Amino acid sequence: MAKKLKAALIGFGGMGHFHATQYKNQKNCELVAICDIDPKKFDKLSEEINLGSSGVADLSNVRRYLSYEELVAKETFDYLDICLPCHLHAEYAIRAMKDGYHVLCEKPMARDVRLADQMIAVSKKTKKFLMIAQCLRFEKTFNTVKKAYDSGKYGKLLRLSMTRCGSAPGAGWYRDVKCSGGAILDLHLHDTDFINYMIGVPDAVQTSGITRVSGGVDDLLTTYYFENGPLVSSESSWCRSQWKCTTVAVFEKATMEIAAPKVIVHTDDGKHREIDCTGTNGYFNEIAYFCECILKKRRPVTASIESTRDSIRIVLAEEKSALTGRKVSLKK
Repeated sequence: MAKKLKAALIGFGGMGHFHATQYKNQKNCELVAICDIDPKKFDKLSEEINLGSSGVADLSNVRRYLSYEELVAKETFDYLDICLPCHLHAEYAIRAMKDGYHVLCEKPMARDVRLADQMIAVSKKTKKFLMIAQCLRFEKTFNTVKKAYDSGKYGKLLRLSMTRCGSAPGAGWYRDVKCSGGAILDLHLHDTDFINYMIGVPDAVQTSGITRVSGGVDDLLTTYYFENGPLVSSESSWCRSQWKCTTVAVFEKATMEIAAPKVIVHTDDGKHREIDCTGTNGYFNEIAYFCECILKKRRPVTASIESTRDSIRIVLAEEKSALTGRKVSLKK
């Protein structure tokens, strides 16, 4: 049996817990260490996040550290799984690559494009792989829609509508725009990134939004403009009482709706079918993919650092549009 890659995870909050649960059945890697500045977080083996319960992580053979410095001094591992608050992603990704580790980093890639560019430069200089964990790129439901778009199976895409709304996270760094970027960067980025992944960078964006929770844009509606392309819009919010997440793709010959864990397909002749997308989730799949890339010495393509950098650029253009009330061009 081939030796498994060793992963160390830094940041054991809600998303850190969720990542930790995804290592149990990985064939190419194992979680050997976790790191957080708050030792009390190690006592809580599951966490409630907007996805529901993270599930229980088996930490019986996982060593625990209270600082990055202690982790790298005492532990042997192949890559760092970063689940820190958003504003720390670039700093620790760069530190880890310079220290000789590959890096899987939670989204967003960075708080701004300049930092994202620095991360890319360090990855190329150190020859260490960097991948941003944009989970929708690895979800079976979303990939079912993307495959239909890529193949032209149902004709041209006419309309894509996405919604991702819920209540605000609890007190803490999420509610500080300097740390989280607000709902537009922390939450809405998921859908913007999928639009970028499936269709590409839009020619322009126009966003209406309000500030309420974080000091940033926390409730918004964006229209993405593609020349001769489909009508595309996305709505996101941290100001709602209940969680709501929908994706509807209207093609010339059919409409596809994501109703996880399935995709519903409607056609004009009245036919209706459901595509079963049960199985491993996007978080499990992204870890498995990243490890496969390391073992095969192949830079990640499904979530390339150049593409996820473009997603940051698009979201920041949306933020600018929301704050100025103007359409913002993304043409270089």
